[in-house]
Amino acid sequence: MSPYLIFMDVDNTLIGPSLKPSPANLDAIHRLSQAGHRFFIASGRALFSAQQIANMVGPDLNVIASNGSVTKVDGKVTSVHFDAQTLTDIYNITHDLHLPTFFFSKDRVLYLDQLPADYTEDGKRRVAGEAPDRYIRIDSAEHLRAHQQEITNGIVIEPHDAALLEAGRARLKNVAGLDTSSSFIDNIELTKHGVNKADAIRRVCAQLDHPLDRTMAFGDGNNDLEMLMYVKYGVAMGNAAPNVLEKAPYRTTDVAHDGVASYLNAFFK
Repeated sequence: MSPYLIFMDVDNTLIGPSLKPSPANLDAIHRLSQAGHRFFIASGRALFSAQQIANMVGPDLNVIASNGSVTKVDGKVTSVHFDAQTLTDIYNITHDLHLPTFFFSKDRVLYLDQLPADYTEDGKRRVAGEAPDRYIRIDSAEHLRAHQQEITNGIVIEPHDAALLEAGRARLKNVAGLDTSSSFIDNIELTKHGVNKADAIRRVCAQLDHPLDRTMAFGDGNNDLEMLMYVKYGVAMGNAAPNVLEKAPYRTTDVAHDGVASYLNAFFK
């Protein structure tokens, strides 16, 4: 069989509450890698955090990070960045609404104003992987623009006030040069207009001269939906958001029941 490129979201897809890939997932990935198939992390996490997960799986995994804004293929890293006006508009909206907002570069996290008082160590771990010391405070639009050439994407997280989050989403949707999505009900993912995981897969396939009809992807969030609709076999996790379960072409079991391994083992008998 011709090899497949297989793209895996991280949180609630490849890993669950343990924050580590399960033995079943690791076994399926290693077995199929030895058969010639190529696996990719495809995450909203920053490159440094996504790379930590990739290293748990194996030394040869490539990475799509920052919701498609960054790719690392065979050691070569490419990235796209917000322009200065888009960053200014995001800052003005989220600062005005007091929405906790984070921006990512390839190796650190920039946060606006103060971290929320209830921002837990678990929250830091989900945003910055195992490296919460990478945080940099941003206290003005000018300060944010000074980092423009390194900022690849961002996220707004508001777990307590759904109405406030939706108010922010409505205003952010009007920002030129910005696309919004969600990986969970309490957040707004921020990417450069036209950039998402599907766009990154298109770029990877072109870079590797690989046919789209030999691609597969797994995901659970709305920020995965373009990817699942773009590849040949787009597989929604059993725990995926309702919109993703409705629209994704294929489905597997949930993350607690090793949905990635379950589908891979059935597909590559």
